[in-house]
Amino acid sequence: MDLKNKTKNQHFLSQSEQRLNASNPIPSDHKNARIFEFNVIDRENFKIEPCSKKGRPIRKSLSFIDLFSFDIPSNGDDRYNFEDLFKTYEHKVRDITLNLLSKLKTPGTDVASEIQSIFAIKYMNLVRNPYSAKEVLNTLPHLRNLKPTDNSHLANFERVLNGSKPQQKYLCELLNISKEDYTDWLGIIFIALAPLAKNESNFINTMTEHLLSNKNYYVAVIIYTFEDHSCLLSDRGFSTPLPENDHLSFDFNLTSKSFIRYIFTDIDSIVPGRMTEEEIENFKATKEIKSFHIHNDIQSLSIYNKHVVSQCNSKVFCSDPICFGLD
Repeated sequence: MDLKNKTKNQHFLSQSEQRLNASNPIPSDHKNARIFEFNVIDRENFKIEPCSKKGRPIRKSLSFIDLFSFDIPSNGDDRYNFEDLFKTYEHKVRDITLNLLSKLKTPGTDVASEIQSIFAIKYMNLVRNPYSAKEVLNTLPHLRNLKPTDNSHLANFERVLNGSKPQQKYLCELLNISKEDYTDWLGIIFIALAPLAKNESNFINTMTEHLLSNKNYYVAVIIYTFEDHSCLLSDRGFSTPLPENDHLSFDFNLTSKSFIRYIFTDIDSIVPGRMTEEEIENFKATKEIKSFHIHNDIQSLSIYNKHVVSQCNSKVFCSDPICFGLD
């Protein structure tokens, strides 16, 4: 696996996903696509202010120079990074998203495949988001101790840990993380995206399949769509709609007019006294993902946009110059 790639400006939220929130009609070359960018000035009162009346070019948005470059030889022309690993997910995100939204027009259509693929893509965004680096190190500590057994992957992994990173000092100061944490975070990204052995799936795909098929979880997925108002996009790529002690839940932007909510609830915690042990086991054995489509629920959109503002790092993005439900 050759991870040599000349890309310097590296997005942590793909341009493909941002273009689904573009503020202008997107030309065929995509170069002029723009998005409105806002600074959060008061989280508690959900106040934001625009960074520019014209918006920001998507090609320069939600990216840093050499963020994921783990080895830059002294000549500076070549670099090794994760761009090609990311592309295995990014190249299909637009089609999968639009397929999901198209299928919603026919109630009862099976959307399980799209739901699983979208979760894998969005979870990858969470793992590679620089503003979540410390959280990733804390929530996936077991990945720090893993190494690939395949020799080609192992060679790349050693390069991730020991390669030349002239950008490291600047990025660590910008993100307020240590050099050790930055290197460990890059290592976790590699372990999450590259198979540890030949003919095996990677961690992201395996975790997604396990989480969505785990018989001990009740899984509900809600797709919200809108006609007249737009959904915000967080610089963290996600927000959490429910208290963490009760549920594992995520909200992800899909397009400027839609977002998706995943809710995972421990079955044993919600059915005591309501079902017999036999009924619980039968429920687990026959469980399936429950998906729902809700259209034009503007109260839910207002709450979603406020969660995005309160939980982002410092910026939110939108296809519109005025964000619904906010000051």
